[in-house]
This record gives sequence, structure tokens and C-alpha cells, in this order.
Amino acid sequence: MIFFELFITFMKIGVFTFGSGYAMLALAEVEVVEVNSWLSIEEFTDAVALAEVTPGPIMVNLATFVGTKIGGVAGAIIATLGLIIPPMTALIIVTKLYLDFKDNQLIDKIFKGLRPAVIGLIITVIINLGRSTFVDVKSVVITVSVVISISLGLHPILAVVGGGVAGLMIF
Repeated sequence: MIFFELFITFMKIGVFTFGSGYAMLALAEVEVVEVNSWLSIEEFTDAVALAEVTPGPIMVNLATFVGTKIGGVAGAIIATLGLIIPPMTALIIVTKLYLDFKDNQLIDKIFKGLRPAVIGLIITVIINLGRSTFVDVKSVVITVSVVISISLGLHPILAVVGGGVAGLMIF
């Protein structure tokens, strides 16, 4: 039964989320932490951090992590398939129809409305993850330092490594 729940949960995340993997995090947090209680908010935050620094799309990595924790290797495969099947199907359909509708004003208006909605989802995730991450002044200093460093042109990989080194030194 847990495999069915994993598949349906991650399929729901894949079906009902538009935009990037970061936009999917809002629904993933609700489903994984609140609805199914598979992870605490702290574990979810750690899983997001791990999914971000490992190669591959963040949501695929997160689905694999949650699936592994809940159902081992089979759980990882099932959660990941649940996540990727709906968007892959939609992508194939949209790609086939794109040439017919690319100049349609109605479709253009829909996408103009989706863009700010996706940004809203991403900001929601930032706020929710921030609540469990900003536990003290040190964590806020690391965050602000990374934002400033990346804004000034530091490569994101170096920023992540720097954050890990800072964590080793000050925590």
C-alpha cells in the first residue's frame, strides 16, 4: 500500500504543479510533511538541501530521497516514476501542439498569468524553508553571504561549498 501512496502522492505533485522544480516544492512540502507525515519540516529542509547539491533535477532527487526513506530502492523508483510520468506526458502533448497554438493570444495570456503564480509558489517555499533554516544569526549570515556572493558573480557551486565550509567552522 505504501508504494501506491508514494506513486499517487508524487504523481499529484507532478500533475498539479507548473513551472520549475522549485515551484513543485510548495506542494511537495504539504504532501510529504503535512498530509503523509513522511518527513518532519526539518528533515524536509535537509532533503531539499541534499536534492539541491546532488546532480539532477531537484524534484527528481527529492522524490528519490523520500521514496528511499519510505520504501527503499523500490520506493525510490516508484516515487520518481510517479513524479515524472505526468509532466513527461504533458510535455509530449504540448510539444506536438505547440506549433498550432504558439501565436494564440488566449494561450499567451494563460502563460502570462502562470508566470507570477509560479514565482508566488517559489516565494512560499523560500518562506517555509526559511522558518526551519533560520534558527540563529549564523544561519542568516550564511544565507545573506551566499545571496550577496552570487549577486556579485560567484559561481553557485562555490557558494554551496562555501556554505558547507562555513557550517563546519561555525556550527
